[in-house]
Amino acid sequence: MPLEIRKAYDNNTRSYDGRPGPDYWQNTVDYTIEVAVDPAEKKISGSEKVVYYNNSPDVLSTLVVRLYYDAFKKGNARDYGIRPSDITDGVTLSKLSIDGKEVELGSRQGASRSGTNLVVNLPEPLKPGGKLSMEVSWAQFLPETTIRTGVYDSTTFFVAYWYPQVSVYDDVFGWDRLDYGFRAEFYNNLGNYDVTINAPEEFTVLATGVLENAKEVLSKESFSRYQAAHASAETVAIVSPDDLKNGYRNQKGNWHYVAQGVSDFAFCLSDHYCWDAAPLEVDGRQVFINTFYPESQAEECSGVTALQQKIMKHFSEDVPGIPYPYPEFTTFIAKGGGGMEYPMMANNGNPGRGVTMHEMFHTYFPMYVRVNEKRFAWMDEGWADYITDVVTARYFKNEEGPYFSGSKSGMQGTIGTISDLPLITSTQFMDNSNYGYASYPLPSFVYSMLHFELGDELFLKCFREYIRRWAQKSPTPYDFFYTFENVSGQDLSWLWKPWFFEYGYADVALKSFEGAVLEVENKGSRPVPVKVEYTYKDGTTFVDYARPSAWESSNVYRFTVPKAEEVASIALNQEVPDAFELDNFYPPLKERYAGLSLPECLTGIYALKEFPVDLSISKQNGMLYLKVDANNMASYLIPQDEKNFQSLDGALKASFEYDDTGCKGITIDYFGYHITGQKN
Repeated sequence: MPLEIRKAYDNNTRSYDGRPGPDYWQNTVDYTIEVAVDPAEKKISGSEKVVYYNNSPDVLSTLVVRLYYDAFKKGNARDYGIRPSDITDGVTLSKLSIDGKEVELGSRQGASRSGTNLVVNLPEPLKPGGKLSMEVSWAQFLPETTIRTGVYDSTTFFVAYWYPQVSVYDDVFGWDRLDYGFRAEFYNNLGNYDVTINAPEEFTVLATGVLENAKEVLSKESFSRYQAAHASAETVAIVSPDDLKNGYRNQKGNWHYVAQGVSDFAFCLSDHYCWDAAPLEVDGRQVFINTFYPESQAEECSGVTALQQKIMKHFSEDVPGIPYPYPEFTTFIAKGGGGMEYPMMANNGNPGRGVTMHEMFHTYFPMYVRVNEKRFAWMDEGWADYITDVVTARYFKNEEGPYFSGSKSGMQGTIGTISDLPLITSTQFMDNSNYGYASYPLPSFVYSMLHFELGDELFLKCFREYIRRWAQKSPTPYDFFYTFENVSGQDLSWLWKPWFFEYGYADVALKSFEGAVLEVENKGSRPVPVKVEYTYKDGTTFVDYARPSAWESSNVYRFTVPKAEEVASIALNQEVPDAFELDNFYPPLKERYAGLSLPECLTGIYALKEFPVDLSISKQNGMLYLKVDANNMASYLIPQDEKNFQSLDGALKASFEYDDTGCKGITIDYFGYHITGQKN
């Protein structure tokens, strides 16, 4: 255990049974913000009054303030490239005062600015139990490089990471001084927000929280629909395509939103977006669900509000089975890219079910359970990936578990390599070669193993208790480990140690198949479940499983094979990550290529249209092998015919396109994304 975390347990702010300790504390903050958006200049300017509460036992002599848009400041380090036109002077501060005393921004005695942090030297130390007030005035340009925030078209904006924000001071690391460089995401204080957003009257503004002045800002007809939407089980168009075609304008442009007990605030605005809404009853109260989308995409986005209702109902009642905790949720939809979560909001690149569900789940992690994503991204992204898989399979596809298939192809290019760091490694020490792997598919798979090992009832009991214990608090990885062990009554170190604390890889192999006995060997150092799929000569199939704990006593596991004499083929762990997959099949996988005539033109590099990356197709061990170096996604391809293939886990479908000169391109369908590539 790192010394910083051990100190928290020694200080009784955390307990070895996984609960917050008797002396747990966290600092909180109240924001009152007024911000003006200038769409023509693509600029925002604002002023805020902040009250910061020191609930810690420590005397604070400094206050760390985050200036996120300094990530665009010339000379600052960034994890991703941006448009040259977005490189600016960062956040322009015109005023900053503490308890009414102006801070000399140009003097290091007053404040020092480095990276994306402003460290303010307090005129008087802030004692335990005390509070201070800060007033700030600032301005900044909105970027056209849309990494979670920015200009989505000439008159559409999603505004996030946008206000001077007091950093977190906690019981583990003290002040969070990690810079924002675009890759890592949240770790924020619990706070209350009272925000007024000023925009031209033709712009509609949706935001975190509850709209307090709908009657004053909306047109009379739209306000009538807004009221009707609160009382209707069906989706109501508050701003419709016809409204926009007829030059829709609001009555006023000062939108007042209030949000209580949240970790951040974001907003979006456009003059050509439709607004649909409907309520959902959750735990005896009403949640208002909104969808904000381009008029040009009205047909494909019209069902998103109803989709959100269904997803939220399953989250609240089934998995995780914790009622959605906030009064509203809004999905903003733009073209291209993935998604990004904020309290009560999501910024999604398409109206698909997968991204809609994933981003809404983030309400639980890192919003409700305020995990430190900047250091332990797997504590929220992994859950969002896995619970999306479970809810999709169970309630949208009527498939029984266990659910492993969402993870494999995203892991195969990294598993067992030098980039495959133990999961406990702080996210700050990862880079673009392994951040995605360690944040999304790897922890998602580990959670799937935990679910399979414990069984549905016990797993959900542990998961729900973990959420309840740490609601609106900030757990470390050890609080997660200890909670699951405490609630399950099991020692799970055999799983935690190899997957979170050691280097290694998973590798099972088909050792022998004789008579009615199938022997499977674990050649790797990390335990995994075993999924055996038998295909019989008449085309029927049978599936059998072994839990990951099966390897505790031996590295060989024996299955009794039903109707062994009728078996035509056997496949091990097609949906489970495996460092060496080719010894998982009987007969050998490459025999499926027998009789196929595949032209050499299939191999090579394909430039993807929808994403700025390349995909490679090569021949390895007599089979086609797909890899995307940018995210280390990799898989052998199983032929369906001479043109169509799929990944071993079945999650990816690939189809090659030909013309008179040979292979000209590839089409990929992968988790709701339709991707096209042109042969270089």
